[in-house]
Amino acid sequence: MNKKRMFRVSAPSGVRLMISMLILIAILLGNIMRHHGERDVFYYFCIIWSVFCSAVFIISVYRTYVKKPSVMELAQEGIVINGTVINAEAVKCLLINHDSKPVIGIKPKGRAIVPLRLCFTFEEEQVEGIRQLETWAKEKQVKVSEGYFMRWM
Repeated sequence: MNKKRMFRVSAPSGVRLMISMLILIAILLGNIMRHHGERDVFYYFCIIWSVFCSAVFIISVYRTYVKKPSVMELAQEGIVINGTVINAEAVKCLLINHDSKPVIGIKPKGRAIVPLRLCFTFEEEQVEGIRQLETWAKEKQVKVSEGYFMRWM
């Protein structure tokens, strides 16, 4: 594996998350308006929860629509994403969610959930990118799992 292979990658679509956060915010704002006169624990809980949901919504909009695609490189020493090298020894497994647009997750050892920075989709050449990623994993003896996986946002 002497040649370097580079692919443009971006954050996975967060449309489902954005829709669910908007629904939650609408429900919470309805509860806040309904309990406006009563300043009990439930009222303040709804305010705090709606602020949290709004933050998640804003982060998801940023990652989906504003953040520019980055470059992923399959190198001898490991996978390089935006200049950060992830060594094969530090990778527990590669996760592939074959949705309408496949989502790739790199789960580091010692982590239960895939971090945001290690979850991506290929901008173009999806089939070739996944094939080369699987070849890299096989060469480095990294487990590859297909199906749904947990990720932050």
